[in-house]
Amino acid sequence: MTCDFFHKNIKLMTSNGLALVYHSSYNLELPGHVFPAHKYSHLYNRVKRDPVFASWDIILPKKVEDHDLELVHTTAYLDDLFGYEHTERTMYSELPLNQSIVESFLYGVGGTILASELSDKHKFAFNMGGGYHHSFPDRAEGFCYLNDVAIAIRKQKLSKPDTNALVIDLDLHQGNGNSYIFQYDDKVYTFSMHQGNIYPKKENSNLDVNLEPGIKDDQYLSLLYDSLQKIKSEFDSSVVYYIAGADPYEDDSLGELKITMKGLKERDKIIRKFCEDQDIPCVVTLAGGYARDFRDTVEIHFNTITAFGEK
Repeated sequence: MTCDFFHKNIKLMTSNGLALVYHSSYNLELPGHVFPAHKYSHLYNRVKRDPVFASWDIILPKKVEDHDLELVHTTAYLDDLFGYEHTERTMYSELPLNQSIVESFLYGVGGTILASELSDKHKFAFNMGGGYHHSFPDRAEGFCYLNDVAIAIRKQKLSKPDTNALVIDLDLHQGNGNSYIFQYDDKVYTFSMHQGNIYPKKENSNLDVNLEPGIKDDQYLSLLYDSLQKIKSEFDSSVVYYIAGADPYEDDSLGELKITMKGLKERDKIIRKFCEDQDIPCVVTLAGGYARDFRDTVEIHFNTITAFGEK
């Protein structure tokens, strides 16, 4: 099926310009691991139970092509990855390395590429996975083997060289991979708002907002709003890539921010309004989330979908 078919089909099923992308291969069972990679299927099921979204078509991505991976990643690193070799290039993923995990990442990258393509005709395109923002060209880091957003941006620029891509990263952890990859690209603006005193070792984004532990909704949302106004004055965006991590949540096991579920949904609405006010499309990916109650992580991700899907 062609991408044109997908565009026409999803338009019939989305009254407000939101396209949803998902593949069952995103889901992984990692017993005892802090990364809840089984959240993807739970999110999909949550969407299909919802009276608003149950009838929507969810678009199936293909695996990313090897030549697209090479837009960002080095040959030496990809050789280790596809050889399932535990080396200095792959070991800092902190994940096992096997065929099912690599397949999951290949589909996750494919999902973000598809969402990027769908953003040509839809206001919002949501990959219910992805956001692997710690991956570098030559190595894995922090549960991230492949950098989906960087690959999607580079691929988009092949057909649209004048694209000005704004990366808004609101995960708990700095999007160090994207900040590094695009540090010399004046047509990509990286913005990361994250807890400042934790992993990872920081790279230089175009705009970094380092948050102190204990920050609450009002201050968080005010800093976000002010940062977006600053970006608007500095950079003429034509597309936004929004990395909507669930881990700034007040009961996240890896963080010390105190953002409520309501505050996170308001965060998502602020990003939506920012895009709508400038009439630019937004590609959304999930990234992290490690709530002590796993159901909270799923609900936060679902709330992000509703923030972009509601009228």
